[in-house]
Amino acid sequence: MTFPQNGSLFPRTVRHATYVNFPRPDDCAYLHRLPIDEQCEFVQMTEACSESEFYFNYVGFLYCTIGSDRAYLFYLGFVLLLCVCVYYFVVLGTTADKFFCPTLAAIAKSLNISEALAGVTILAFGNGSPDLFTAVANPDADTELMFSELLGSAAFVIGVIGGTVLLIQPFDFPAWGVSRDLAFFIAAIVWITLKAADERFSVYDSATLIGMYLLFLFLVIWEFIRDKQQESRANSASGGSAELAANQRNRQIPAVNAGRSDQQETAIPANEGLINDCCNHLNPLDPEDWNDGGWAMRTFCLLKAPFVLLLLLTIPIVDAEVDRDGWCKLLNICHCFTLPLLIVLVNGVAFIRIAKVYVFIWIIAIALPVMIVIFYTSRTDRCPKYHKLFTLLSFLGCIQVIYVVAQEVVSVLETVGIVLKLSKSVLGLSLLAWGNSVGDLFSNVALARQGYGKMAFAACFGGPLLNLCFGLGLTLMTKSFGVQDLVAEVRKGVMGENCELYLFQILTTTWLCLLFTNFQGRRSVGLAMIV
Repeated sequence: MTFPQNGSLFPRTVRHATYVNFPRPDDCAYLHRLPIDEQCEFVQMTEACSESEFYFNYVGFLYCTIGSDRAYLFYLGFVLLLCVCVYYFVVLGTTADKFFCPTLAAIAKSLNISEALAGVTILAFGNGSPDLFTAVANPDADTELMFSELLGSAAFVIGVIGGTVLLIQPFDFPAWGVSRDLAFFIAAIVWITLKAADERFSVYDSATLIGMYLLFLFLVIWEFIRDKQQESRANSASGGSAELAANQRNRQIPAVNAGRSDQQETAIPANEGLINDCCNHLNPLDPEDWNDGGWAMRTFCLLKAPFVLLLLLTIPIVDAEVDRDGWCKLLNICHCFTLPLLIVLVNGVAFIRIAKVYVFIWIIAIALPVMIVIFYTSRTDRCPKYHKLFTLLSFLGCIQVIYVVAQEVVSVLETVGIVLKLSKSVLGLSLLAWGNSVGDLFSNVALARQGYGKMAFAACFGGPLLNLCFGLGLTLMTKSFGVQDLVAEVRKGVMGENCELYLFQILTTTWLCLLFTNFQGRRSVGLAMIV
């Protein structure tokens, strides 16, 4: 049998009729209207059913490998998918807590920037860039799903994740900073609502949306530079030079001791304990959790140990709170090869030819000299001066892992939505919005638990604003350039206007709560945001 693969049955003159709850023949949810013996064939032939596939085809697993005709096995497989999704959450939490958060703290310290600026820029880009690149790379995607997913995830990140950050670590807000963030977000929502009301979005509307974010970013950076200059002038006026001289005198004594220790270390071989140090760093089981935990905690540690081992083999740890800032000579040397290789493999470019040579061979050719240089210019017992450069590798590795695992979460949740017969709008603003925000959830909550609440809360605005302004703006601009009148047609779906109105309500309510508390980020404000 054959099935329609596009929306040709629904001409433009009746496009509003697609808002009803009945699935279209080119929608994967249409399989529920078919006989059981035809559902697998439909899943295999319909393009919409493969859209939820990232690395694994969960829809095919349920409706073809198991088959919906075997009810007990089908529901057992469905429960298995939910367990797999929970495991993905564990992996995301481990990656954020053990690798991503220390790396962000190290980057902010190295660049000497505030937590708020790091949250709005580095963390926001890290959390939002995967979704941004995905949206821009696929401008022909269903705008109904895009609108509901972007607006739904923005509401989830700001309301739930931002509220959770305040519940974990309350702090006082700079009145101007948080008001600026809220004002720009409200302006973006109002602009989208007004310009997309007739389901048309011109290239100039998209350019204005992108310009809003660029102006927001400019103001954030300019204010940070201005505050730094004012702080510097204040220190100079209050006798900062005298304090600097005193600090310099205090540093002279440790400098002598350091020189003596350097002379003593020359007698120790540079590779002393190289293998033992590597084995200790590669232990995927936390000794404290293992010794203090019961059978449940030990089972949990064993379940996540394989993935933790993979992370340790590919992502360097740069953490100022641990011994030698996390430096492990042999392991960090291996990271120069394993991490780039992992990135090209998971992105499917390892076997693409550049100058008639495979990409993975280029990785080997470039990594080997770097590994040799590091081996002969570093020691086992202390980190080298260039160890901070590994923060870049760690940041890229964490972003890559979080993106891949989060996409698998989205794939599982899309399959759950198909099984539960959810419409595209409801699926986008609920399961997909939550799934696409799960990386933000674990990274921001982990940062708040480690004392970086300001950075996490700033990212709760910076990440969604980046996705909404740049992701939606660039996607609709690309669609506009593809038509003659430079005006893209958009479908917000039955839930689109509700999402816009409710996100506007969340932003304004949050602003009012902060005004009533004199911009004190109390736990009551966080609870109000979640509610």
